[in-house]
Amino acid sequence: MSQPLDRTCKIEPLGKIDSAAGEFWTHTFEMPRQRDNLSAYETNSLFLNIDGTRFLDASFASQANIDSDSRSVMVGDFNGDLAPDLLVGSVGGGPLRLFLNQFPEGNHRVEVRLKGVESNHSAIGARAVVEANGKTIIRDLFAPNGFMGQGPARLNLGVGSADRIDKLTIRWPTGKQQVFEDLPVDCVIQIVEGVEEFEALAPASSE
Repeated sequence: MSQPLDRTCKIEPLGKIDSAAGEFWTHTFEMPRQRDNLSAYETNSLFLNIDGTRFLDASFASQANIDSDSRSVMVGDFNGDLAPDLLVGSVGGGPLRLFLNQFPEGNHRVEVRLKGVESNHSAIGARAVVEANGKTIIRDLFAPNGFMGQGPARLNLGVGSADRIDKLTIRWPTGKQQVFEDLPVDCVIQIVEGVEEFEALAPASSE
């Protein structure tokens, strides 16, 4: 714990300091010289979204509840099966840990990749509206940019039991829209701004 940002200030500890547990009491300006470290080793948590309204604590079941000073999480499909995986980075020279998504099969998904022409090349700021099996899913395209990590600018969409996408509407950053109908699932959909036809690619893990 540190004291106020005042070089002349001195405040006594508010209680007993447990140095064995890594606790210390020092002045903020003295921390670099004394090599004090505020890193905290706390168990990581992972929560599973249930029907968009509730969250289930799946930390233990996923084995992502590592006890480490983790600072960054990058989400991306690292093994090409269309399911988002997690790459977790920790400080202090710790390893990068890759958690592959091995959630039971049964539902369908699709990855949408956009290429801007009039818009920016990565189509950052585009919106995708997916209509499938009576449900509507809306996603805005941004490259996930968290602390000390960044993910790819792609849209990974779960469509549940739907075996086709009835309608996909893309609103590009320019404001222009394109509409596609009757698209397949469990594949990568590539769309180029202004091109009327889309391209469906098999996931990398099936090639």
